[in-house]
Parts: sequence; C-alpha cells; structure tokens
Amino acid sequence: MFALTLLFRADAWVAKITGWILVTLLSLMIVMAFGQVALRNFFHTSLEWGDVFLRHLVLWVGFLGAVIATGQGRHLKIEIVRKLIGERLRKTFFIITNIFAAIVCWYLLRAAVSFVRGEADAHSILILNQPTWYFVVIIPIGYGIIAFRFVVSVVQAIADVAQGNWAIKEHV
Repeated sequence: MFALTLLFRADAWVAKITGWILVTLLSLMIVMAFGQVALRNFFHTSLEWGDVFLRHLVLWVGFLGAVIATGQGRHLKIEIVRKLIGERLRKTFFIITNIFAAIVCWYLLRAAVSFVRGEADAHSILILNQPTWYFVVIIPIGYGIIAFRFVVSVVQAIADVAQGNWAIKEHV
C-alpha cells in the first residue's frame, strides 16, 4: 500500500510541476509573440531566432499539455465504447486501452531517444549557438512522462476494481 501511495504522490508531483512549467512556457510564448509583432510593426525588425524559438516552444507546450491531459484521463478515449457497454466492461476497456497507450508511448520514447541522440551526435546548432537536441529533448521526456501517467491510471483503475469500484471518473 505504501508503494501505491508513493506512486500516486509522484504522479501528483508530476502534475503540479508540469502545470507550472506549462504556465511559464505559455507566458513566455505570449510575450515573445507579442514582442515579435511589435518589433516588426513598429521598428521593422525582429529577433532573428524568435520564430524558430516559438515553434519549439509550441512543441514543448504540446507535450506538456499531453502530460496534463493524460493525467486527467482526457488524452485517450473511445467515446462509442462508453455509450454502448456496461460499467464493468467499460472499466476493463479503460485498463486495456491505457496499457496499450503506455506500450505505444514506450516505443515512441525509444524512437525519440534515438532521434535526440542522432541530433546530439550530429552537433547541429539551432539558434543562439545552442545544440538542436536541447530544443527537441522534450520529445522523449514527454513520451516517458505520458507513459508513466498511463501506467498510474492503470494501477489506480486496478486498485479501484480490487475495492469493488467499477465506475470511471468522467472528465467533462
């Protein structure tokens, strides 16, 4: 039981940290985008690296948003299943689909690690003399955290079933 408590606390910690990072990056994106527009319209210039940096921030925000959505149970749903089958079978499908999603994320994580290693080995530079892999490292990190959160939801669902709770928390 201690291991479950520790797992759920780690998941809550991941959610909190992810939320703060996401808010920070979104704020940075808004300021950067506004700054780029202001520089272009009023001073006929811009930060040369600004647009590329913003595109990579979108990548980071997308992955962090997926981490949050996964933890809230909003990432992967098959709506037709929810409407056509009973509660027990629905919980079983929930567990199966989350296990499948975790496995898919594991393979995507492995591919992403290979991609980032390739970028690091190529010594490519993206902006401001910074290696490209610094900006794409969120891909394996994101898939890893998403896989973790799918596993946590499976463990939570199995613990619920063991206690006789077959209901699935619906997030609207």
